[in-house]
Amino acid sequence: MSLSETRWKKFVDEAQKDGFVWTLQINGEYVTSKNRNGTNCFPWWSSRDRVLKQIKQVPAYKGAIQAGFEWEVFVKEWVPSLKQAKCLLGINYDKPENIGFDLPVQEVVGAVEQEKI
Repeated sequence: MSLSETRWKKFVDEAQKDGFVWTLQINGEYVTSKNRNGTNCFPWWSSRDRVLKQIKQVPAYKGAIQAGFEWEVFVKEWVPSLKQAKCLLGINYDKPENIGFDLPVQEVVGAVEQEKI
């Protein structure tokens, strides 16, 4: 299993098990970025520990705070806006270089919901 596959599996497993996903804010604004293809990406982590680790090791996240949301809140309140904005979700970014991969919102939701069955 590749590192990306492992990171993806952990995201799905932890989001399903814990019922929470995490992102971050800087100065009251949620953080987004463009990937190498120029697509808007919104980073999400499957555990508080993971997002806190990224805040510590990514210089651009200096001063950021974690923000956690119950899975149902994420699906009902965040997903419609993320789809409308055509954002991809950055899944469990890691390392100081913010290494990760980006997936369509519906693919992430579908995978986590499938695990819940």
